[in-house]
This record gives sequence, structure tokens and C-alpha cells, in this order.
Amino acid sequence: MLIIEKLQSVSNLTDNEQAIGEYIFSLGREIEGVSTRVLAQAVYTSPAAVIRFCKKLGFEGFDELKTQFIREIEYLDHQYDRIDSNFPFQPEDSLMKTARKIGTLYQETAEDTLALVSHATLKKACFLMRTHETIHIFSYGTALNTAESFREKMLKIGKSVVITNNLNYQLYQARALNAEVLPILISYSGETEKILLIAKSLQERRIPFIALTSLGGNSLASMAACTLTISTKESLFENLGDFSTHISIALLLDILYSVYFLEDYEGNYTCKLEMTRSLESRRRSENSILSGENNQSKQG
Repeated sequence: MLIIEKLQSVSNLTDNEQAIGEYIFSLGREIEGVSTRVLAQAVYTSPAAVIRFCKKLGFEGFDELKTQFIREIEYLDHQYDRIDSNFPFQPEDSLMKTARKIGTLYQETAEDTLALVSHATLKKACFLMRTHETIHIFSYGTALNTAESFREKMLKIGKSVVITNNLNYQLYQARALNAEVLPILISYSGETEKILLIAKSLQERRIPFIALTSLGGNSLASMAACTLTISTKESLFENLGDFSTHISIALLLDILYSVYFLEDYEGNYTCKLEMTRSLESRRRSENSILSGENNQSKQG
């Protein structure tokens, strides 16, 4: 949830706290050089009141709120003049215009997702995947369908990935996990009730997990050992098809697979080749691209 959304959703704000929030938004990027004391003086309140306001919004203090606010501004500044993720095409658009708009949306979502990925986050995610025997994915709906592709890729290089479609079973399975299993929790809002129950269960038993969720800070991200940020451009309900969210989740899971593959490139490629040739030996094609003849000639 973005800070502006948090401000709108938090109840029982005093007049003093509303003044603090309004002043923060009026500063924009200039907030970077503002201290707690300077902010307090500007709205005729105390530094303690500023800290209480920050904590009411879910932050430890003003520095954390300030860092997140600047990040949000930089992110939102890149969203102008782009395809509307909620309504990427209009009733009057032709077939080919619609196709081009969806193609552009894919490109923009990929760029947006990559802009939210950091080296440190990928390194942490890779470490967690490497040091756990099994990965267990928790989510619901279409995100689980997307995760099936990730599971297939990982299985082909010998890494066990478990997915259960039944949300009630997921709750029980989360309780049964041990330290050898790495959970990956996927929730765009980061506030899905049953996903948060799973997250809290893991947190109570000190089991680290990776979260795929939206920008802006939310309950799921606050409990995760490592968070990969989903492109955050779509409304939860008022959109034509959750296009951007699904694209971003698929890309992030492909990135996770790829950085894990990179840890032992030759070994993983050999494993994949041997496994697919053994289990998919009936797949045939006279197309040189599909059969891999072009790749063999390049390697030679």
C-alpha cells in the first residue's frame, strides 16, 4: 500500500496528524533534506508527535517513512505517458491497435518490474533457495497457475517445488513446514487474510520466507526475509484483466529460476538436458530451431 493510500485508510487521525501528512505531501522530493525537528516546527507540533504519526502509518520512524516516500515518488514519476494498466485498450480500438497496446503493456511492465529489483535482493533470494532443500509456494488464484511454470523449470534441474491449490490445505501445510523448506508467498496486495495467517505462522517459528508483493509497504512485506516487488500499477478490482500483475509475477519467478540456475550453470544445464531427453524423448520436430540443431552448430 502506498503512503497516500495508508493516509486515506488510517482512521482516527487527529487534526495535528492530518497537518503533518499534508505537509509531507506538499514537500514532495524536498522531504529528503528535512529532519523530524524541522518538520515538527513547520506544522507547530513536537518531534514526538511526528514519530507517533509515522508509527500509526506502520513505520518505525520518520527516516523510514521519508525513504519510502521518496522511493514512491521516483516510481510514480515513471508512470506518466504509459499504457493504462487498468484499461490498456478502449471499445473503439481496432484489433491490431489492441494487440499493439497489450504488447506495449508487456514491455512497460517488464521494465517497471526490473526497475524495482535490486542486486542485494536477488543475492538474498538466491542464498535462501540454495540453502533450503525444498521450495513451497503459497498463493491463490491465477498466481498459482503462473507458479506452475516456475515449478516445472525448477523440477527439471532437480530442485523440488511444492504447490497446493487448496487454501485450507495451505494453512495446514504451513504449520507442518520445517527449517529445510523455503516458503515463497505471493500476494499483490500483501493483505490477503489467509496468506497473512501463513506468514504469521512462519514468523512465529522463525522460518524465513520470500514474498512477492506490491510496492509501498504492507503486512506481508514487513514479515518477509526477502521481498521482490511486483509492478504496482493496477487497481485490485477496477481493471480489464490483471494483465500487469500477472506479467510481473511471471517475470519475477523466471528471474528467481534464472539466478538459481546461474549458481551452477553447467551442472544445472546438464541436469536439465539429461532429464528432458529421458522423460520427453518422444518430442520431435523437423524445425531446426525447435530441434536444437542451430544451437549445436553454434556451440561447435
